Amino acid sequence: MKIITLWQPWATFIALDLKRYETRSWGTRYRGKLAIHAAKRPIDIDGQAIVSQVFELTDGKVPPKPCDYPLGCIVAIVDLEDCPQMDSSLISRQTELELAVGCWQPGRFAWQLENIVALPEPIPYRGCQGLRDVRPETLKILMELTNGE
Repeated sequence: MKIITLWQPWATFIALDLKRYETRSWGTRYRGKLAIHAAKRPIDIDGQAIVSQVFELTDGKVPPKPCDYPLGCIVAIVDLEDCPQMDSSLISRQTELELAVGCWQPGRFAWQLENIVALPEPIPYRGCQGLRDVRPETLKILMELTNGE
């Protein structure tokens, strides 16, 4: 299983199944289980603006306060199904919410996330940039929480 670190509030948006694509400047050939890790970086002013916007778009389905977003932990497990490069056709098919929670520009990549499972309790974990393997001791815990899937 691989892991990727995201800033908040985007990691929680995935865990809440409100963000089905992680938009990146780079693509990956990896397909399979992917742990979503929330960085230790606190929510900045841009993140707070997105929280307010998503709060309104979802009729309050996201925590309104930055302190309610966990930091430095794994918050969800997903399946990375595809990673197409964005074009106007893909971008035009996105919902208002999906467009709000990603950076949708032609030439970037849309990591398609499926089978999103929020962890019952976030698992503390030290993240880093890039796509990495989950450490073996944490992988065992994640497999137990997701019934070995």
